Amino acid sequence: MAVLVGLLVPGGSTAADGIIHNDAVWRDTGGREIWCNGGDILREGDTFYWVGYDTGPRRPWRMNLYSSRNLADWKFENTLVRQEGNFAQMGWAGRPSLLHNGATRKYVLLFEACSPQWPRNRTGFAICDRIDGQYNLVHVQTPEADRSAGDQAVYHEGDRAYLVCTLDKDIKGRKYLNQSLAIFRLADDYQSVGRKIFEGFDNVSGNKAIVPRDQTSREASYIVRVHGLYYWFSSALVGWNSSATMYSTAKGLAGPWSELKLVRTDPVSKDSYNTQHDFIVTVAGTEATTYVYAGDRYSQWTRRGTGRNIFLPLVWENGEPLLRWHRDWKIDPGGGRFSAVPLDK
Repeated sequence: MAVLVGLLVPGGSTAADGIIHNDAVWRDTGGREIWCNGGDILREGDTFYWVGYDTGPRRPWRMNLYSSRNLADWKFENTLVRQEGNFAQMGWAGRPSLLHNGATRKYVLLFEACSPQWPRNRTGFAICDRIDGQYNLVHVQTPEADRSAGDQAVYHEGDRAYLVCTLDKDIKGRKYLNQSLAIFRLADDYQSVGRKIFEGFDNVSGNKAIVPRDQTSREASYIVRVHGLYYWFSSALVGWNSSATMYSTAKGLAGPWSELKLVRTDPVSKDSYNTQHDFIVTVAGTEATTYVYAGDRYSQWTRRGTGRNIFLPLVWENGEPLLRWHRDWKIDPGGGRFSAVPLDK
């Protein structure tokens, strides 16, 4: 039995037509290019808020926020954080995620933070009373002891939230990047990293005869729960390039997690339709629950394909996810169902 899984967010043309246009440069409702990669979407009521980092060349880093009510036409809301003030020490920051804490009534922005003052990435925390306001830095910390990290995301369920990330590892004085995938529970206020509940998918033993590279093959990971089962999606470690998407499953976040499997595509694609997996969004409607595969296409760096963002329907068949290509499609956010749009529309 197939479960509808669907699409989310941005419009691809300057016209506000309610249609998701893939293979296109996305623009906001003001006609400006959307710069929003490596992020996440937080839904509040009938509004979807999309946060991501600006990958535009030759300018200081910043993190942008967009909003939409029809999952296709996006309004630029604000630049939440930029490389200035308390954030100026960070030579790079990215992979932002937004959480809202019901107890503190604060919005918490989590992000990767890199600085010449420390080796590789740490996790940064910033807070604000409004989702679209200017965020204040709380602190940065390593997820565990002195271990640095790579790509990160968050998973939220009930009043609990978790950091999902890659971890580096030092073996005999040598640093191995993105050595494993890990899950940490966040503090009750979501403003610091708590205990680790899982680490696995270790692909580095230090023996180059066994693993002839200094890095593992997984990054850009994200967790979603479907029919009581957790699905952990991730991309290959290939820099800005696109890759096939893989997934693992578990009955609980602490595992055990299954072996990695390839996400099937229809029609067949060896690189997730020229994207790197970014995140999955659950859209619960009155008629169906749909999901969205959000992929990053770093065409500004790779010079492959058109556009920087791809949203596609993800369909479950017999417990297995299937990624389907649609160039143009739309969704009814209230009902939760999506449909393809004829090419001549």
